[in-house]
Amino acid sequence: MSGPFVAWAAAAFIIIGFALLLARLGLVAVARVAAGTARQSLTVLRDPNLSDDTKEAALQASSKLLFAAFARLTAGLALALALPMALVWLLGRAGWLDFDAVIAVSLTWPFLLGGVILFFVVLLMPGRR
Repeated sequence: MSGPFVAWAAAAFIIIGFALLLARLGLVAVARVAAGTARQSLTVLRDPNLSDDTKEAALQASSKLLFAAFARLTAGLALALALPMALVWLLGRAGWLDFDAVIAVSLTWPFLLGGVILFFVVLLMPGRR
């Protein structure tokens, strides 16, 4: 059951699975919160009306939030990529597809271009926000 179509389908599954898991794990929302926290930190830092002690307290609180967001994003991104990749790898180990062919397909420029488009289509589907 191995062939070019199977390799392309498995590579597309990795992209779709990654995008769906990003949405399901709420990582896009975590990234938005982190970006908002960083913007708020810059606003606090630039405010001439705040004392240094007030700025320090606000920035320490923001740094804790940013570190927590970093940890969640790192773990979530690793999980979102590892799960679809592991499934495809297991199918390769079972002999249902050629894992090396899937990786080779996923590194071609047509797949990378189509994968980016597919990623955003899946990520921005209605009901996924």
